[in-house]
Amino acid sequence: MNPLCSVCKPVLCALLIAAGLTIIGEAPAVGQDTDTSRQLERIDVEAPQQRRPVTRAATTPRPGADYDETAPMDLPSPEDRGGPSQIFSGSDIPSSTLSLVEGKSRVSLGAESLPAQVSVVTDRDIQSLNIRNYADLFARVPGVNGYTIGQRQATHSISMRGFPGAGGMDIAIFIDGVPQSTPSTYQGASGLSEFSWLVPEAIEKIEIIKGPFSALYGNFAMAGVINIITKKSQPSPSLNLYGGSFGAFRALGVASSETMIPTPYLAYEYYTIDGYRENSQLRSLSPFNKVSMPILGGILSLRYNYYHSEWGAPGYLPIADVRQKRVSRRHAYNTTDGGDQTRQEAVVNYSPLCGERGLYATAYVDIWDIIRYNDWPPGPQGARADKRTYWGGRVYYNLVFGDVASLTIGGETRHDKASPRDYYTNGARKYTSAKYHYDLRLSNWAWFLQGQIKPAEKLKIVGGVRGDYFTMEAENRTRPQNSGAGFPHIMSPKIGAVLTPTKNFNVFGNIGVGFRSPSYTEASPYTANSESNFAVGPARIDTGDVGFNVALFGNLYFATAYYHTITHREIRTVNNVPTNIGDTLREGYEVEAKFFPSKDVNVFFSYDWVDAKVINPTKAGQYLVTRVPEHIIKGGIEIQRDFGAGRKLLADAYYQYTSGFPNYSGTDTNPIFCPEYDVYNFKLSYEGNGWSSFVSARYQPREFSAPAAFIFNGELSYAPEPVWDVTSGLTYTFW
Repeated sequence: MNPLCSVCKPVLCALLIAAGLTIIGEAPAVGQDTDTSRQLERIDVEAPQQRRPVTRAATTPRPGADYDETAPMDLPSPEDRGGPSQIFSGSDIPSSTLSLVEGKSRVSLGAESLPAQVSVVTDRDIQSLNIRNYADLFARVPGVNGYTIGQRQATHSISMRGFPGAGGMDIAIFIDGVPQSTPSTYQGASGLSEFSWLVPEAIEKIEIIKGPFSALYGNFAMAGVINIITKKSQPSPSLNLYGGSFGAFRALGVASSETMIPTPYLAYEYYTIDGYRENSQLRSLSPFNKVSMPILGGILSLRYNYYHSEWGAPGYLPIADVRQKRVSRRHAYNTTDGGDQTRQEAVVNYSPLCGERGLYATAYVDIWDIIRYNDWPPGPQGARADKRTYWGGRVYYNLVFGDVASLTIGGETRHDKASPRDYYTNGARKYTSAKYHYDLRLSNWAWFLQGQIKPAEKLKIVGGVRGDYFTMEAENRTRPQNSGAGFPHIMSPKIGAVLTPTKNFNVFGNIGVGFRSPSYTEASPYTANSESNFAVGPARIDTGDVGFNVALFGNLYFATAYYHTITHREIRTVNNVPTNIGDTLREGYEVEAKFFPSKDVNVFFSYDWVDAKVINPTKAGQYLVTRVPEHIIKGGIEIQRDFGAGRKLLADAYYQYTSGFPNYSGTDTNPIFCPEYDVYNFKLSYEGNGWSSFVSARYQPREFSAPAAFIFNGELSYAPEPVWDVTSGLTYTFW
């Protein structure tokens, strides 16, 4: 099916016509200045981190990186050198925002160079956020909805472009090149992610790519890609202590030095909270260890992290019962719900020392053991567990032809040995019977090509293709006759173009294919009278978008995009059961604006609208894709006051509104919409003389609303959150 809609096609045709005229008009310029390569942005492993000012007050409790970015060793950062942000005389647009405009016309591996809607969250952006868990890292990213829904670490969700994003499904998430999206997890859902182990202070940068428009990423890159890059160093060691509402306490120690080679970055965190509701406690321990060194003309990074956590899950309450005071909003549905997890990960990254030309390599092994107890009306309580070891890596070589072209050639592989299982319990974590139990062997081999070329100064064309091949061996212990093996595969091409008619103004367009591997319950169902289907292939999307971004007057950034996506055989959770709802159509647009009246003030706003419909619903009359809000609005302001001698006062305030999304009950064709939801965040920080401190607050004014609501027993249920949540902290930097 052609993914281009009636709107996308004429716009892209106009773009290609304009590109042709540009080539004719500028043909003599082609091929000039090709003897050297300009210093380009990267997506892979960086040298020990550049010197930068001591970080300000770090993030609050609590979170939750593909490749590290390379730069010459021991050089000041672009902010310190007066780099790209000085392209305008007197420009107040910071380099991190301006690079989204300048990067579009460059030949580069950086996400900003793609002809797609891209957002970047820097470490300084993270420092200004009010973070309780890793979903809050995306609180100010346009069109991205990050939230948690009453099950603690089991249900952080990240959604974009009209995909619900439960547990991060439909988004390919990478940390230092390691895929975090997990095939064939709970109850057949595929693509869930969980990265609470990553402390936010360890993050150097997050790249968010809207849509499946980079050939470097494959499985689960449907709504888009989240590429997290971790730090190599910070200027000096630090100690952080935080406390907050509902018994929150966090201690974080960071040992690092930019002058040491090998360069260490060690971050050790302990976190505990009792929680707002009954049975919402959490305890976690997270050591993060990374060492980097120059070797053989490149940078080698070695990382090992360990994570252990235990939590309670307060569950969901009927909104009507809370409203009529039949039950307290702080009550837990089942005081034995919750779980624990242990995770270990070892990673090796290698990339060129400077520039982008050269060899890149990643190898990893991840051992993950998680169990979750949850009791959803009408019960009984279930115990969902997954013991999993996965390992793999990727290697690619980037050829750079001056400033006019590049070609990236590579391959990757991933192998999972997993044992997902689900048991019924007596309501207090005691097993009574098995719902399903599998032993899985999953493999993914892939090759990819991605090229960029500038046939004219004002035109860049980006194209790519990848081939992915899967092996699924499933031993179905619940229904042995459905055991077997399957070998699905898929090709996913993409092509796009960027037209830059004038400086700092880009028009771009894309078409591409994204996919997710089939889950084990699609190929090997466990229910009675079901039959295996190992011929099932990956679920596929065909998508296209058009948009533009621009930097104006030295203080204004504006970006917008329209997208059109068709998803084949979409799987959604309906009444707590993964269900093939049919083929779906999403049309939407995104608008983002940032205004910098001075270098000390940033005002930002974004609006996201989507219409998500089922083309051929498997349940007649249920035409809306569940759990997709039609509107997301974000806005806020950042203010900084510099008193000299390294002393600064920083104030941040930001807001998000999410419209109520639809749910269905049984076969009813009338959707039930959850309540609208909005939240305000405030943070005030001060730094100076080696000390920094902050106080933050989170305000949720709607008492009978939450980020998500579900239908249980025909009733709309939710996980109430506190109206106010306050945190404060203190950081000492040793030298």
